[in-house]
Amino acid sequence: MNTSAGTNYKGIAREKLLGRYSTIIGAILVMQLFFCAVSYITDKVVDDSTVIGMIMYTAIAVIVGLIGAVFTVGELTMYMKLACGDEIRIRDIFSGFTGHPDKAIIIQFKIAVRCLIFLLPAIVIFGYTNYVSGGVTFTEGGGIAFDDTALTGAGTPYILLTVLAVIAGFTGAIYVRLKYAQCFYLMIDHPEYEAADVLDKSATMMKGHMWDYLYINLSFIPIMILGVLSLGVGLMYIQPYRGMTLTEYYMALASGELNRGRNIDLIIDDELTDPEGIKKGDSYE
Repeated sequence: MNTSAGTNYKGIAREKLLGRYSTIIGAILVMQLFFCAVSYITDKVVDDSTVIGMIMYTAIAVIVGLIGAVFTVGELTMYMKLACGDEIRIRDIFSGFTGHPDKAIIIQFKIAVRCLIFLLPAIVIFGYTNYVSGGVTFTEGGGIAFDDTALTGAGTPYILLTVLAVIAGFTGAIYVRLKYAQCFYLMIDHPEYEAADVLDKSATMMKGHMWDYLYINLSFIPIMILGVLSLGVGLMYIQPYRGMTLTEYYMALASGELNRGRNIDLIIDDELTDPEGIKKGDSYE
């Protein structure tokens, strides 16, 4: 694991973001405004204390998550434009809706399903443990009542099994996220790729690089804590900083720079690994 790589990419990211923070933050605020509006309306309209309400609430959450993938494409497009020396505008945050949004939704859905496969045992065990301990009861009116303190009375074996299942589930989900971390970048860089191709190529690109990518993400935790302590204001600056850093990592990974001198075949195709294909000045319009 190359721990100095994160510092290098962070330095490049800071340079690329100079004078452009306001545009990126403005775009992020527009995106967050949409999600806040949907959340507010959902809370007012849907009663999640009933079975039907919970189903509706879950369905809305899934739909919003899929739409979020399209916004993610827009945000990453802005970072990739900056990486290649292009100008950005706030309306670029909507670029994902004009460039095959269905593909972004399919990619997000497939990744979510893979994560769910790892998390499903934990969800089932947690639900069963709550049911056994009396933490979940059904009311006469078709509602659901939860008792947060009941889980402690389920018994040590149930609690231990739940904890182990949760740890295993989240570990598997993190692995999936790392494996497909470059999917949306590849979708932007290569619009001719189908969703299945994007997933396969991301998995190939990340071979031997998962620990580096994880380390870069973890290195942002200290400043994210400071961002939270600043009542969330600092997070508006940290999100572009992190996004730009990860974009620079993708650029180095796609150009083959991170694979030189490694005894591992990560060549995907000539177009993807050719440094000339993503040189400064390329446009993501």
